[in-house]
Amino acid sequence: MKIIFDNRPVVMITVNGPGELYYWALTLMNSIIASKLPIQIWIFLTPCQFSTGYEQKVIQENHSIAKVFLPSETKQICWGKKPLPFPRQGLILFLGGDIYNAVLLKKRSGYPLWVYGSHLRWPKYVDLYLARFLRDYEQYQFPQKKFVGDLLYSYVIQKKYPTEQENRFFCHGEPRILFLPGSRLFAYDYLIPFYKKIARLLLPIFPKSSSVVGFPEHYSTKDVPADDWGELEMPFYFGVTSHLMNQADVAIAIPGSSNLELFYRKKKALIILPLEANSQNIPLTGIPEFIGKIPGIGPIIKKKIIYSMNSQKKWVSLPNILMNREIFPELRGKVCPEDVVRKIENMIHDSDFDYEIPEDEFPTTADSVLTQLIQENFYDKREKSL
Repeated sequence: MKIIFDNRPVVMITVNGPGELYYWALTLMNSIIASKLPIQIWIFLTPCQFSTGYEQKVIQENHSIAKVFLPSETKQICWGKKPLPFPRQGLILFLGGDIYNAVLLKKRSGYPLWVYGSHLRWPKYVDLYLARFLRDYEQYQFPQKKFVGDLLYSYVIQKKYPTEQENRFFCHGEPRILFLPGSRLFAYDYLIPFYKKIARLLLPIFPKSSSVVGFPEHYSTKDVPADDWGELEMPFYFGVTSHLMNQADVAIAIPGSSNLELFYRKKKALIILPLEANSQNIPLTGIPEFIGKIPGIGPIIKKKIIYSMNSQKKWVSLPNILMNREIFPELRGKVCPEDVVRKIENMIHDSDFDYEIPEDEFPTTADSVLTQLIQENFYDKREKSL
């Protein structure tokens, strides 16, 4: 069979986690498809200790993606061990992982490197810095930069649900309580029983309440620790977290991208970071992670490092950090189910919960702005050169 080389301009996206893929890359792709830009998308999954291993599953059935490279392939291509023909025009869009992989791809392809939503490392190789948040744009004194906004906010705006789709998950009564365990499997063995204890304690206080657990779409029941959920009539769902957020009265979540989605949807949420029994599994970077793997004393030292890092942070939830005030209450360190229940009870009864999202700091148009920049890069330059 003859293989026809696709010479359309290519956007090569480097990414390392399902969150960046689902909320950022696919949101941008939807905008590109809607604008009918004649370009192709290549996804490079990068090696990273924070990856879940489910990244490929998020995109394997998306026919709008021309090519997907697994972490092992990305490594070979980046280091020149595997040949890859590149179209004449292209650019590299860094959305996550180790930016050095994107730098190596730049050297291999000769394409410009755009960096979105990350700390600005290896700046001499970066052609355009795309700030996710206004504070990052103002922080970096970089000559080529653009404030585009949060692609996650664009995702929230894109996802509008009919009312009838919003009333099929919380089956009992109110208040409707949503438990979000995040996307890191290492935390499930601890978090799921912890959430169950909270739900059991909440039931006498709110006997007509409905509680559900929301998991990412790339997981299934085999990834959930075996437990007797039936006695609490507490169902769990996969891949409908945004629906659940829309309908919930309050959410309990760990720090992560879900915090921002809850913020954009203006939902009550309690952020918990229980460290007492789970610190040995929390991934760190660099020397602290290496120390944590030393037999015997390593996990003890790692736990002390994590507690020290936690004590130095005013907040761990990104909405609180960005707004520089408490939007969502936080419970961190040694967290007991009873503490969570007391906080949730107060939040449910609090009728004053409200906040404004400043449009100048949080524009909803990140996807269209970035799509326009890509179009200008490939086609406006071509028209000017003719």
